[in-house]
Amino acid sequence: MTTPAPSPAAAAGAPGQGPALAPVLAVDDLHVRFRTDDGHVHAVNGVTFEVRPGESLALVGESGCGKSVTSMTILRLLPSPPTEVPKGTIRYRGDDLLRLSNRQMRRVRGGKVAMIFQDPMTSLNPFLRVGRQLTEAIELHLGLRGAAARARAVEALREVGIPGPETRVDAYPHELSGGMRQRVMIAMALVTGPDLLIADEPTTALDVTIQAQILDLMRRLQRERGMSMILITHDLAVVAGMCTRVVVMYAGRIVEEAPVDDLFDDPRHPYTLALLESVPRLDAALGRRLRPIEGLPPKLTEPPVGCSFAPRCRFVLDRCRTETPWLEPDADGRLRACFVPLRRGRPLAPAGGPAGAGPAAEGAGGST
Repeated sequence: MTTPAPSPAAAAGAPGQGPALAPVLAVDDLHVRFRTDDGHVHAVNGVTFEVRPGESLALVGESGCGKSVTSMTILRLLPSPPTEVPKGTIRYRGDDLLRLSNRQMRRVRGGKVAMIFQDPMTSLNPFLRVGRQLTEAIELHLGLRGAAARARAVEALREVGIPGPETRVDAYPHELSGGMRQRVMIAMALVTGPDLLIADEPTTALDVTIQAQILDLMRRLQRERGMSMILITHDLAVVAGMCTRVVVMYAGRIVEEAPVDDLFDDPRHPYTLALLESVPRLDAALGRRLRPIEGLPPKLTEPPVGCSFAPRCRFVLDRCRTETPWLEPDADGRLRACFVPLRRGRPLAPAGGPAGAGPAAEGAGGST
């Protein structure tokens, strides 16, 4: 199989580093749509990114931006119909997952590439004991049976910090707390020793204390096992503490990609800047008011002409409404899809002329 050319950032490696290692996962020009009575919903439009060995990559964006659809497509978990993947490749260790047979995909899914889902109460089977849900993957991917499979399940629960794993292995999901159910989900994902973990909002339903424990656990296990991770979240605080690189998505497209510290310090896309301005920050100036993102994302059954963020952008240019900006590198290798170059939250002299008028532009000077 032919391996697609790496993105400019991947070929160069992270800023200040040498050439990047061959990626564990390479998603190239991925398009995903859903057939509905109202027409096609274009959920993912030309998404391209790579996950390197041992790194933590965040997929960030508002609900409906395509984060979870991208992750579910990687593991081919979406039903077809109504799902259609008209274009793109998803290469794991060089093999295009979209071209594998169902039998070949079953060896990858849950074995080499595993996933932690959003809500453990709905992801775990309420009619099966925890141990049986663990041993299913152990039997399929590790070839263990009977007492050996049960012992591996108990050990997996112990590794994720569940007290009394010898008895908890026989519990039903409803007999466990929310934090313990999430630990069971992590154990199920890691019991086969995957080298790529996809975590889809793994702490959404947990309180702050339990959330911190789960994130510390995931950090430790990733470090000990040396695996790569894709973290899907809208929580920027989680991104700052967990990830090394960030991919920002909006309306099914990637609008910015950067190392995590660079992105927080100097967002280059107006949407990224708007996300950061809409949440509290400890390093913000005293008295700074939060600025909500006005308006709504576009309807994905009717993809807009030009930049999808233009109706909500306070730096919008006339060309933004008629031309689509593509993801391209700045001089330092940072990737952004925008006609307006931003530095430290301020636009540099744009090539397309002065900012257009309208509600978004008029509100640029003050806080909401």
